[in-house]
Amino acid sequence: MIRRAHVIGLACCLALALPVGVGAQGREPLNLELGDPARKARTLALGVDQIHDTHKGVDLSTDEVAAALADAAIVLVGEAHTSVESHRVQAQVIAALQRAGRKVTIGLEMFPYDAPTAPFDRWLRGSLDEAALLRESGWYDYWGYPWGYYRDIFLLAKQYRLPIRGVNAPRAVVAMVGRRGLAGIGGMERGQLAPTIDTTNEEHKRLFVAYVGGDSAGHGAGMPPEVLQRMVEAQSTWDATMAYHAVELSKESPDPRAVVVVLVGSGHVAYNLGIARQARAYTDKRVATVMPIATQPGTPEPVRASVGDIVWGVPTETYPRFPTLGLSFRSSGEQPTTVLMVSPGSPAEAMGFKAGDIVLTLDGQPIRKDVEVRALLDRKQWGDALTGTVTRGAETLTLTGRLRRR
Repeated sequence: MIRRAHVIGLACCLALALPVGVGAQGREPLNLELGDPARKARTLALGVDQIHDTHKGVDLSTDEVAAALADAAIVLVGEAHTSVESHRVQAQVIAALQRAGRKVTIGLEMFPYDAPTAPFDRWLRGSLDEAALLRESGWYDYWGYPWGYYRDIFLLAKQYRLPIRGVNAPRAVVAMVGRRGLAGIGGMERGQLAPTIDTTNEEHKRLFVAYVGGDSAGHGAGMPPEVLQRMVEAQSTWDATMAYHAVELSKESPDPRAVVVVLVGSGHVAYNLGIARQARAYTDKRVATVMPIATQPGTPEPVRASVGDIVWGVPTETYPRFPTLGLSFRSSGEQPTTVLMVSPGSPAEAMGFKAGDIVLTLDGQPIRKDVEVRALLDRKQWGDALTGTVTRGAETLTLTGRLRRR
């Protein structure tokens, strides 16, 4: 995976990037006694392709999902960003709501709320092809994950002319919260965040710590308390700002059956402690959550009933569907083609990339900024060859290899 390295620290990004249940505590984040008091003492065994309404304690068909969400103004559907199966669930939820006659707007974590909307609208009208959509929307500038994971959702939106909008906070401002704490943000930057941000919820802190490697009591995340608190504040800032803009989107349609479906990392959805909790400051309408959860066929996964309003068992995926290279780069304002880190066991390590290398070309294409690496990689498949040139000190080196899963 290729990520920018933000000063906020990898630990905060980690909580968003991890599939639910993955981390130092194994699958513990799925089965914590957190959230709704009426459900948090109850555990269920979730199987592959089982869709379960945790309020009523009954299994659902795909079409019955829409009925279970009939009173929701906002539906948060979680994802592991590189999971084909969780994106399949997102598409099925959107399609089920559309078939039920709901007027669906799709909200994206992948884009900030102030991202240009014209490319999305032109895509829906059929006046942009995929390459132009990715270029004009700034997909690779805003999001580090391959377009292929989201392609079917965008095609579904195009088929039914479902509006697409960003709901996230500007990443640079959230990074400032991670450095300074929320109290250190003022002026124009504070105006780009939600008006009300609750950073004091102890259950939310326990969940965050469990994701980044602490224990279920909220201790031992391997960082000083003041750093941990800033991380929690940054996570809360993300949650609250997405909540605020999702609610604003829900107000745009006069149709009482309109619904905003937000596609977002499961760390923002779990136990209704992220976006759903923060949304209470802005609306009294129902904000419902759908959690895709990976489980092994024949081995049901124990999950806490409070982890989501609907839990949806999906097959565990061994490898990401689309290739990853394994390079992280310095932030784009500071030597954007300088390698910060090479992931152990990655194709980049096998090719011989080293931290500190300056990437000049990939497959003969000049690389001027890190987003160009993501765009090129998005055109590759596992097994494809790759050639790169780098400068390392006074040397210019050619590195070759293949994109192979390990």
